[in-house]
Amino acid sequence: MSTETSLVFHPLTILNDPPDSMVGRADIESYAAFPEDGVALLKQLQAGMSPQAAEAWYQQQFGESLDLADFIATLRDLQFLQEEGEEVGTMPTLSAFWQWIGRAAFSPPAWLLYGAVMCLCLYLMLHFSYLRPVASNVFFTPYISLLELGLFFGQFPGIFFHESFHVLAGLRLGIPSRLSIGRRFSFVVFETHLNGLWNVPRQKRYLPFLAGMLGDVLWFSLMTILASLTFPSPASDFLRAMAFLTTLRLIWQFYFYLQTDLYYVFTTAFRCVNLQQTTRQLVFNSFYRLVRWKTRIIDEEQWNPRDRQIARWYALFFLGGYFFSTATFLFAGLPITFQFLRLVIVQTFNNAVFTPGFWNSFIFLALNGLQFGLLISLIIKERWQAWGQARERKLSNINDDDRDDDDRDDMEPDQREIKEASLDVFKLAKEG
Repeated sequence: MSTETSLVFHPLTILNDPPDSMVGRADIESYAAFPEDGVALLKQLQAGMSPQAAEAWYQQQFGESLDLADFIATLRDLQFLQEEGEEVGTMPTLSAFWQWIGRAAFSPPAWLLYGAVMCLCLYLMLHFSYLRPVASNVFFTPYISLLELGLFFGQFPGIFFHESFHVLAGLRLGIPSRLSIGRRFSFVVFETHLNGLWNVPRQKRYLPFLAGMLGDVLWFSLMTILASLTFPSPASDFLRAMAFLTTLRLIWQFYFYLQTDLYYVFTTAFRCVNLQQTTRQLVFNSFYRLVRWKTRIIDEEQWNPRDRQIARWYALFFLGGYFFSTATFLFAGLPITFQFLRLVIVQTFNNAVFTPGFWNSFIFLALNGLQFGLLISLIIKERWQAWGQARERKLSNINDDDRDDDDRDDMEPDQREIKEASLDVFKLAKEG
């Protein structure tokens, strides 16, 4: 592209979010944190200033030279630029009806209703001990296949209730959302993507992040109240089991080193951009220095300064959390799983085909196999996507090297790469 030709941009949003500004393209959910001088340069380019003129303007304004070609490459990587023949992006919008639904879900009458439900639940638990959440509530039936089916399918309404509160909190702010299945370590999880939150002021992000936990508390309260109304009965036993599972989902949110809801509350409060990725790279850098594998060390100057500052101490918690999860999985999860599988396989072969004992074991194996298979498929998908992205970066670097060979003689020796020093542009992870 000629340096005399103005760049054409897709519609972008710019939100002042000290110490940086959040710039994003909402239609594809691509966002990045730009410092003050980066936003100023971006606005000049958006206004129609040619790259050559913008480079001279930047040097005059800030007293520093820069590699504008690298900055433009970053804008292209973020898909902020409209390429030749590409349709202009459109800003996503929500109908007034859905925004009204979101506002109604968190209106004062709604909060009064939520409070009344929680207070009634607390009252019932204080007066009736059988309604309190204990681990034995999980075993609502002596039949292992029915137990497995109930626990497997019975949790989905509660999970949907949790995610729906994230969605409602996003709708309240006019933010579109989408649901997907993801993985945290060895756990399969459902995720609500609300990347549009990067377009709203920081103080307005907390409710969407915490709304899922509010949904869990309400779901627990509803299950407990319904259990009291149906006691004693198998339905009451099942409802108490679902209530206990909900408490486990609440406890799970405190494992925020696995990027749970509270992780995003934490990073928002500490004004981080991509703390998890920075911490992971910091840990790997420390390992590579230890084994003297210098070629694998990532330049830490390209990280967001705030992320780098917090990651120094967050790394201890990050490593401790993963060590705890790994140890629990290896020394508790796997042995218990293998013991269950051994017993079930023995029962399967010791019972005639199509007898109740056979189906009891078969259903148990099928459901556990389904969960394990889903986990493996997610891991393979992640690895395949990572391989594809690495291949694209490699091809991009080869092309950049070819261009550098042609342009190296025209570069001033004191130029600094814009992503590493002049602007420190930091791309956000697209997962919300």
